[in-house]
Amino acid sequence: MPAMKPLEGIRVVDASRIVSGPVCAWLLASLGAEVIRVEAPGGDVTWQAPPWVGPDGVHRGERGPRDLGLSPLRRGRGKKSVVLDLKNEAGLALFRRLLAKSDVLVENFVPGALARLGLDDDTLEALNPRLVHCSITGYGHDGPYARRSSLDLVVQAMSGLMAKTGFPDGPPTKVGATVGDQVPAVYAALGIVAALRQRDRDPEGRGQKVDVAMLDALVSLLWDEPLDEYAARGVPERVGNGDPRGAPLDVYRTADGWVAVVVTAQGQWEEMAAVVGRPELAKAWPTPASRLQNRDAVNGVVADWCRTQKTDVVVERFRAIGAPVGPVQGAFSAVDDPQVRHREALVPLRHPDAETPSDYVGPAFPVRLSRADTDTAPADPLGASTDAVLRDVLECSDEELAALRDEGALG
Repeated sequence: MPAMKPLEGIRVVDASRIVSGPVCAWLLASLGAEVIRVEAPGGDVTWQAPPWVGPDGVHRGERGPRDLGLSPLRRGRGKKSVVLDLKNEAGLALFRRLLAKSDVLVENFVPGALARLGLDDDTLEALNPRLVHCSITGYGHDGPYARRSSLDLVVQAMSGLMAKTGFPDGPPTKVGATVGDQVPAVYAALGIVAALRQRDRDPEGRGQKVDVAMLDALVSLLWDEPLDEYAARGVPERVGNGDPRGAPLDVYRTADGWVAVVVTAQGQWEEMAAVVGRPELAKAWPTPASRLQNRDAVNGVVADWCRTQKTDVVVERFRAIGAPVGPVQGAFSAVDDPQVRHREALVPLRHPDAETPSDYVGPAFPVRLSRADTDTAPADPLGASTDAVLRDVLECSDEELAALRDEGALG
């Protein structure tokens, strides 16, 4: 019996762009939803950056009609690409017909953009009462910031995350990954699944709006920490790679790199003191409170020892006592990491027309379900499924498709 796909039978219209919406819709596609990516003629900016992956491999020349850039190659997996010009009256009419026959709309337009297209909340509900409408914005649809534009860097700054990231004597620092986009994408997918579940239980089968703000998502991460208690203690907001709740807990330089070490258990501290050649410190700082009170000194002792050892020695010695420890690996090291490879957390990206995968990789769906299939088909070239979707979903004839193309509805 073939593995199940949890969202099989659910049709999603992905009218989003760049990162947050496309990642959310990719998560839904991984769960088995039929995702129809509605794109403007020419695609968004992610379609404009080489290298290109095409039927004949990778190149950096002029993009051909079947070529995909890396972002669409990754975030377009499992989706059908349909090009509609929503500024064209006939193209907008097709979009409305598609929404009427779908379960979910994912978009990340600025607030008010859909209303200007004649698709405000009331209109969408009247068009399809079962529709789950997920909107991802910078600040939400109400409040004093609602009309402001935003991107990952700005939301990281305004959430307080940057103020907490970095070293005390340095500037606020952003997180290296685009968490301002990708965390809301995960919350949005969760909200959509919850809304679909509620729709199933609703006697009238009604959908609802899922409103996800990037700022809300990052604030939820930050305030999971006891920030107010830190402030009461007078602890600086930025503590580098350490943590004001414990020691030893930091990233330490070794003779040939860096390692991250966390010790919380009393027995581990006693053994670590012996490993670093200072067994007397187990009695000098016998409790977590005493080590926290002498945090800089504790970290200094561990740092002094680590500097004299190679990374693999530090990792081996600290793992032997059960302490959480790991090397600070390069940004691209995950490709060769044995655990990542064993779990197949990164998978080769392939063009639908190519016989073999490209040398590029993308993240696999990071949730393992014991009885579900989360594999996805390769991404579509821009507009590759336009005719097929309009025929199969909207029952357009060849004559109607030709007329729509003449009208400019299909770009």
